[in-house]
Amino acid sequence: MASAGARGAGAPGGDARDAVRDHRSHRRVVGGGLRPARPAVRDPRAGRSSASFPGPSAAAARPRRTYRRVTSSTPDQATPDVRVIAYYRLPDTPHPSGPVAGEHLPEWSGVRASKPQFVGHEQPQIPGELGYCNVRDAAVREAQAALAREYAIGGFCYVFRFAADGGLDPTLADILASGRPDFPFCVCWETTHRHYGAGFGEDDSARERKFSPAESASLIRALVPIFADRRYLRIGERPFFIVSSPDPIADVRAVAARWRDECKRAGAGDPYIACYGGSYGADPTVLGFDATIETPPLGGFPKSERERIVALTPEFGADARSYRSYVGQVLVSMRPEHTMFRCVIPGWDDTVRMADAAKVFVNANPETFGFWVERALDQTRLRFKGDARLMFVRAWNEWDAGCHLEPDARHGRSYLEAVRAAVLRPPREIPERPSWKAMSEWVADPRGCAVARVVCSDPDERVRRRAPRVSVVMPAYNHERYVVAALDSVVGQSHADLEIIVVDDGSRDATGELLDDYAARCRTHVLTVVHQANAGAHEAINHGLALARGEIVALMNSDDLYAPDRLERMLAEMDRRDAGFAFSRTRFINEQGNDVDVQDPYVKQLRKAITEASNAPDPLYVLVYNNIAISTGNFVFRRALLERIGGLCAMRVCHDWDFLLAASYETRLALVDEPLYLYRLHATNTFAESRVLAALELEQLLTRFFARLPEHPLLR
Repeated sequence: MASAGARGAGAPGGDARDAVRDHRSHRRVVGGGLRPARPAVRDPRAGRSSASFPGPSAAAARPRRTYRRVTSSTPDQATPDVRVIAYYRLPDTPHPSGPVAGEHLPEWSGVRASKPQFVGHEQPQIPGELGYCNVRDAAVREAQAALAREYAIGGFCYVFRFAADGGLDPTLADILASGRPDFPFCVCWETTHRHYGAGFGEDDSARERKFSPAESASLIRALVPIFADRRYLRIGERPFFIVSSPDPIADVRAVAARWRDECKRAGAGDPYIACYGGSYGADPTVLGFDATIETPPLGGFPKSERERIVALTPEFGADARSYRSYVGQVLVSMRPEHTMFRCVIPGWDDTVRMADAAKVFVNANPETFGFWVERALDQTRLRFKGDARLMFVRAWNEWDAGCHLEPDARHGRSYLEAVRAAVLRPPREIPERPSWKAMSEWVADPRGCAVARVVCSDPDERVRRRAPRVSVVMPAYNHERYVVAALDSVVGQSHADLEIIVVDDGSRDATGELLDDYAARCRTHVLTVVHQANAGAHEAINHGLALARGEIVALMNSDDLYAPDRLERMLAEMDRRDAGFAFSRTRFINEQGNDVDVQDPYVKQLRKAITEASNAPDPLYVLVYNNIAISTGNFVFRRALLERIGGLCAMRVCHDWDFLLAASYETRLALVDEPLYLYRLHATNTFAESRVLAALELEQLLTRFFARLPEHPLLR
């Protein structure tokens, strides 16, 4: 799916292998039509090696040791378009009968006593400016809410357990009765114990308590006054209520229906009920719920760091996993068919709870966390509208799991600053394709496109005067090993009526010199080599398109090869089928130009998808979930198409797929069932960080495609 430019032109780029391979959230439906489904991304190899995420900063803020009343330093900031909700744990332990110093409260005893288990282990995690605070104290909760508000947290989700007498948790009852803090909130009923396995699943011991229908009914009656509170979080008019896991609730579907009836009769509205996705990964509507919420650290298989850490005790048996690897897996994970809200965590370390058997994420830091928050916010904006744009952070104060936004002595407010920076960053707009008019203006003065120089071949007079039928456009970047062979495969085409335009996108190796030398020796074709400052894949291709004179445009990667009769066969099929856009089957080759093993998982998967497309009424049936064209280098289209859809948009990885789907609105697509394009798989076209970017870009391009679906010719 990465284009020629994504792996050939433009400095950092992606590759088809590292980008999205099989996006099966978009399906065919009976009757030959298409329907939009939620865009999804799945990369089976993602996360096996860490993506290129930001690393830790050299220094952290120095925290203060006592809590204080905090006022917002940004009173004029615009209201965020996504509400960030932080889980806030209410005490599991009984309320002390008398005054107790904060550090002696039961919830802090394990945190204070924790010790590091390996070199670099961030234990104990000592609270910063708020100290060993007692959240039963209304003044403490006020200070926490003020600090959260200052850093763009939109509300708390108070996590409570079922009270033995069926009443409200005492701290929650005080929040309701006092009206303090004056800060938006919702509630989460924690139905299970909290022993989670980082990156795997919940412990079996989490299923001890069961709740009868009578107990569940008693709970909802206690919550009705909370749902009616003016501070309570709503989607539309519906109060947002979370159940950690539906499993312990007997006859849960009937209970959910009863909850709704009770709330409606009491005038509290129809509750919007969600549960943790890590506990229940299937469609929650089967249970009578509305949505799930991601539940990090559950799920995925992040890279083990166990062999790389140095234990401090012989008893050390913790499961240490890579935080960055986990973040990468989450961000490219498949989007479920049902509604799911994103959730992020600043880290995970349950040494306080589990001692030598702890689950620990290593290398967690504010920079990588901020990267995760930014991408999760972008995905939330694409998937939701209005007040349904919610993103959760686990947690504000889960200190015994090493999972807290609340400042500590080591990082200070750094994690809060990462949240605020991400929330206040301008939203990433879906990149637009440049119009043909704008592209045409570039050629009026090529040097206006940051062109450093132009080198042209000196062919025979007859060749120079002839208007070519085909313009082959090749972006090039750092492919000194392959670029000459790529050009040879174009010059040697059986269809010789063509010109060649190569855009050297600021190569730092000998690619530029090789291109100039080739142009100086070329006497059979008009060959134009444009050298420009590095501008990225889409820009290199667009500049080449703007210079094209042929009726037909064929793109080409600077490290791939054409079959000798490719253009002849492609033009014949386009004419026969009256198609304005065509691509062929692909033959995969390695660095030496030999065929790649047919058992390669990527090759097998792609060939299966291409076979499915060949048997479908139209290639689009498969193209909405798998980019079987592979790359822009496999594109052949009529130049008039550019006047209708413009050039390639500024996506770094998925600009080819976006262009192809846009073309489907304007012309018939032809899949030529012959391996006429030789696509090279090699180490230098692999960029792991492109996987995360591809996930967002894929959602963007499919959102744009399906927004116009009723206009599509296939549905007329």
